[in-house]
Amino acid sequence: MTLRQFYRVAVWTFITTITVLVILNVALAVVGSQPLQNLPFLIRLPLGVLGVFGAVGIITVWFGMMWDCAVTSRLPLISKLGWFLLIVFTNMLGTLIYYFLVFQRQTYTLARGSVVT
Repeated sequence: MTLRQFYRVAVWTFITTITVLVILNVALAVVGSQPLQNLPFLIRLPLGVLGVFGAVGIITVWFGMMWDCAVTSRLPLISKLGWFLLIVFTNMLGTLIYYFLVFQRQTYTLARGSVVT
């Protein structure tokens, strides 16, 4: 597995975790049940495992996107500074924005053989 594939899996695991937890909390609120603490153990266990993988993955992606922005991207210096500050100060949200708007585009253009701008 390459680093880019790991980033892709980690980002989608994090997004899936957040989506599942939001849907589950909304469903429990509609039903009128207590939050996640009262769910059976066999439901909480996979959610916990998914949460651990999502958290470890997105933290790794966070550091990877800071590295990509500061060192390996071919963005102009002022753009690098802006993106880096966004990633640092908004943490996971900035990481996801940078991943989808900059990192994936670089991957796509590299795969097609074009020069990354």
